[in-house]
Amino acid sequence: NEYKSYLRPPMVIPTLQLFNATVEDVSVASPSIAGSSLEDKNQEIDDLLEIMMKSMENAHIDGFIGVCIKCKENIIGHENGCKALGSLYHVTCFTCSVCKDTLVKKPFYHSDGNTYCESDYLNTLEKCDACSLPIKERILRAVQKQYHPECFKCTDCGSCLDGVPFTMDTDKNVLCVSCYNRKFAYVCALCGQLIVSEDGSETYRIIAMDKDFHVACYKCQVCGVKFENEPGRGCYPLGDELLCHAHYKERSRDRQQ
Repeated sequence: NEYKSYLRPPMVIPTLQLFNATVEDVSVASPSIAGSSLEDKNQEIDDLLEIMMKSMENAHIDGFIGVCIKCKENIIGHENGCKALGSLYHVTCFTCSVCKDTLVKKPFYHSDGNTYCESDYLNTLEKCDACSLPIKERILRAVQKQYHPECFKCTDCGSCLDGVPFTMDTDKNVLCVSCYNRKFAYVCALCGQLIVSEDGSETYRIIAMDKDFHVACYKCQVCGVKFENEPGRGCYPLGDELLCHAHYKERSRDRQQ
């Protein structure tokens, strides 16, 4: 019997679609004072002038350290003041903008005009969708989520996908191309290899006799002529062999002798 064949994309459900993640640097807070507008700058200058005037007026007071940049009141005694961000504060005035805890002798961050303790600053950062920890350095964005680059992995094999094309299955699981192919690609009935392309582009398979074949494999195994869907030019299988019409007749005669 002559078998006709037809072509189909090798991955009908689901279809292979490659994605690339983007990576960017996280802006880390630095200890500096910044104003976002001209009014802010003018207010800052006025505050500094007021502090300078107060400092000059009160320099004769015993134990006078300076004027607190926050409350504009005198700081009396070294134990009651601290220097941070280039300015003087009362110990009780230099606090976290969120929890109000004192920041003296503690790590702190200054960002967008606010001062934070380490814990509250980390809470302002984006969290990794995989490990839920704050992202402090490089942030990888993919599938509308954010990750540490080292946390963005194939859900099957666990390989890191930072800088590597990836795809997703119908359940939105992130997969490397190799794992996707192992799960969904068809296997050639002749050579036993997966029917996939090396670069992830669309690949075709030939279906004949309810089996799948590479386009290159679907040919006469004796002379190598490719089968076509025309009378006398299709596939004539004999046992496990794919044969053209001429070699099918030849092998059939040999078997009958």
